Amino acid sequence: MSMMIKRHLSWQRILGVAVLAVAVFVIPGRVSASFNSSTLIPDGTFININRLDAGGIQRFLESKNSYLKNFSEGGRSAAQIIYDASHGVGDASGSINGITINRSTGTVNPQVLLVTLQKEQSLISKTTRDDNALNKAMGYACPDSGGCNSRYAGFTKQVENAAWQFRYNYERAQGHGYSDYQVGQSFCFDDYNGTHCGKFNNRATSSLYRYTPHVYNGNYNFWNLFFNTYDFENLEYSHTYVTQTNRDPTLARGASTKFTLTVKNTGTSTWRKGVVNLGTARGLDRVSAFTREGSGPSGWSASNRVVMKQSSVAPGANATFEFYLKNDGLSPGHYREYFRLVADGITWMEDYGIYWEITVP
Repeated sequence: MSMMIKRHLSWQRILGVAVLAVAVFVIPGRVSASFNSSTLIPDGTFININRLDAGGIQRFLESKNSYLKNFSEGGRSAAQIIYDASHGVGDASGSINGITINRSTGTVNPQVLLVTLQKEQSLISKTTRDDNALNKAMGYACPDSGGCNSRYAGFTKQVENAAWQFRYNYERAQGHGYSDYQVGQSFCFDDYNGTHCGKFNNRATSSLYRYTPHVYNGNYNFWNLFFNTYDFENLEYSHTYVTQTNRDPTLARGASTKFTLTVKNTGTSTWRKGVVNLGTARGLDRVSAFTREGSGPSGWSASNRVVMKQSSVAPGANATFEFYLKNDGLSPGHYREYFRLVADGITWMEDYGIYWEITVP
């Protein structure tokens, strides 16, 4: 049997004081045995701001037939607003109490924002417009006592301010001298079904409880949505590094050489040639200082893309990328050529810092 509970807490960063906020949750009748109230989500997952790009967020909204798939505000789509907030844009940037969050730090994983949109106002599952839900999308500055602070009303303001708050909570949880919501501290929170105690085992868990100080009136719902409903730990497009050849070559003037990278498809979708490619990185889609050589299945398909050798690679199988680079007269020195896997038109995959160190004598 499920029941509807209205409970939430947000923190008004301007004044540095707590503000209770309204949210709507569905509380499950049976709790999963794997739920650990002391470790809600790994730190690395919580702050992985590049887990989804704007295209990946849009794809997710479309897959859920969410009203947000067609929503826009201020000239940006909902997907772009969420992506930008995870990267410290607008109100998702700011400094207080010696902690600075900006575009260089970013805020939190966009999946965290997507889950919170559903946890707070069911905006992922809503298929029609709901202005009330949009105005308090993340439950930010909406106290249980009633009413919301109009200063933070609206989808963009809600998403950006909540993103900032999540990252601020994360940063203050360790190493800044605060006395509450610190990693290693114990907690006890009152819920609809009694008092529940645990420990803040990491900064991400502390951040989520500082935003919503309840176990089953909120944070169980976050965990269940993230890991079960949306299965965000099992990405559609993901990989792990296997090996690479010719890691530290020397290229004299006029010389060229072949580079090979092997990775494993750890996602849930089969990779197709022409969709999953090896892209230039640091920054994304840059043009290499070296001259690209080769074309077709074993080489470059564009100035910033290497095609996969296989026509398709199923989950659990390995993919291979081969390409050539030539020194057409570069100055002597050491050059790092960075690359990253991309599902074009969908999402960039994890950035494992894959590179080749090329010496020009």
